[in-house]
Amino acid sequence: MKAIITAVMVLTMCLTTVNSYAADNQSDTQKVEYRYEYDEQGRLANKEMLSWDEAKKDWQKSSRLSYKYYKNGYNVEVSQWNADKQAYDLPSEVTLYRSQAPNLTTVKTYKMNETHDNMYLTSRTVMMEPLDTDLLAVK
Repeated sequence: MKAIITAVMVLTMCLTTVNSYAADNQSDTQKVEYRYEYDEQGRLANKEMLSWDEAKKDWQKSSRLSYKYYKNGYNVEVSQWNADKQAYDLPSEVTLYRSQAPNLTTVKTYKMNETHDNMYLTSRTVMMEPLDTDLLAVK
């Protein structure tokens, strides 16, 4: 079933997903820090989540959201920090935002399968921005 929802609803769903994702990866007593990187055009490129390690008295990398921009939209990739490799793993989830027409955007989310050799579609949505009501008003 295709769903048509407003941009506000999608933004709420995205923020809820990111917040619940962060909450699932930390305890109530854990301290969390976010670090942001921006590209040459001033757009968000990476949002890194770090957790305080009381034993080491240091911030430890946990996960990262990477933003990749395209002519008709952008991708958000979720990667986990691999302490053994001292690097981020391949993205475990990717969400694609694509402008299809003025005021119309598609959102598709893919997750890595268990064998890590490809990704599968987990959700898709169509967002419509509300029309500017001032344009419809009769004066």
